[in-house]
Amino acid sequence: MHLDPGRLKQMVAEARGAAGYIICHSTLPYADSPVPPAVCRGFADRYRTWQLQVMERLWGFVDVEPPDQDSTRTPE
Repeated sequence: MHLDPGRLKQMVAEARGAAGYIICHSTLPYADSPVPPAVCRGFADRYRTWQLQVMERLWGFVDVEPPDQDSTRTPE
């Protein structure tokens, strides 16, 4: 994802505060993704916010592959 300088730090600070998590950039609602919004795996692996802990205890998490952003690309 192409972010302005300092934007990632800002997003992490917000998510570690009131937001609780970051949505995966590949599944953002405006990304025209066939997959519903998902929690960013990188964020969830690094930070244990209380919101993520509640989600995990109540529903658990399912690992999914991010949607292919380039549908013309062939698997290697």
